[in-house]
Amino acid sequence: MTEQQNRIPAGAPIWIDHLSGGFARQQEFYEALFGWTFEDQGEEYGHYRMIRAGEATVGGAMDAAQMPPGPDGAPAEGPAVWSVYLRSDDVDETLRLAREHGGSVHMEPRDVGPLGRMAVVVTPGGEYVGFWQPGEFGGHDLPLAPGTSVWFEVMSKDVAADADFYRAVCGWDLVPMGADGQGDDASEGEGDEPAYATNGAGEAATAGLCDAAQWLPEDVPSHWRVYFRTADMAASVRALEEHGGRVVDGPMDSPFGVVATVLDPAGATFQLIQTPEG
Repeated sequence: MTEQQNRIPAGAPIWIDHLSGGFARQQEFYEALFGWTFEDQGEEYGHYRMIRAGEATVGGAMDAAQMPPGPDGAPAEGPAVWSVYLRSDDVDETLRLAREHGGSVHMEPRDVGPLGRMAVVVTPGGEYVGFWQPGEFGGHDLPLAPGTSVWFEVMSKDVAADADFYRAVCGWDLVPMGADGQGDDASEGEGDEPAYATNGAGEAATAGLCDAAQWLPEDVPSHWRVYFRTADMAASVRALEEHGGRVVDGPMDSPFGVVATVLDPAGATFQLIQTPEG
């Protein structure tokens, strides 16, 4: 593990990965958009790919065609998605707490060779979230450079239930945030929860929790989303559209920079952000 990876605290995002079909097109899209390289880890790891931006490890990617078939022998299917994994120092204990606090287990704990131990749950708010207990592999690098992830947040349709879950299971300390990016004018969301809160305050914050019940369409469940930094929003939007992606919302100004919600060619959503320093 690098020193930076060792600094990722329990409950904070430690890994992201992408699952989709039509993977050749997806890889071409992300290579054009971010300049990423994809390193196949071989048959032992199901041809899982490590994503690099220069020397930084961004996350992973899996071709749905390489997934084990379902119980009926049919190919694995599902929407293209970016997934977020939170650090756990004991995945089995984390899942015990998850069940105790209203979550359900989507994938039981499993060892990934000597690299670590993982599991996936569905929270009371309805989003999938993964957990990673590091072994030899300590997760992603966070240089906050263009082409790497810089923020992670839950878009929740049940923010009160999710707030209780992340506090109890992940040890989150939720701090209200207002429209100005500070806490002074924080608006109220569901129940006693703020409309937006972060796990930790200021530069120590590791992730966000947003009351998105009024924004998400009925057929869109709660979900995690990932922000990737770009040095040039206009150029990124052009590249995205030229290679089969599309802009869903924005680009628009925010207290943290210019932000756009986008889709890749397979329909996975993510955020682009150009920070004030570029």
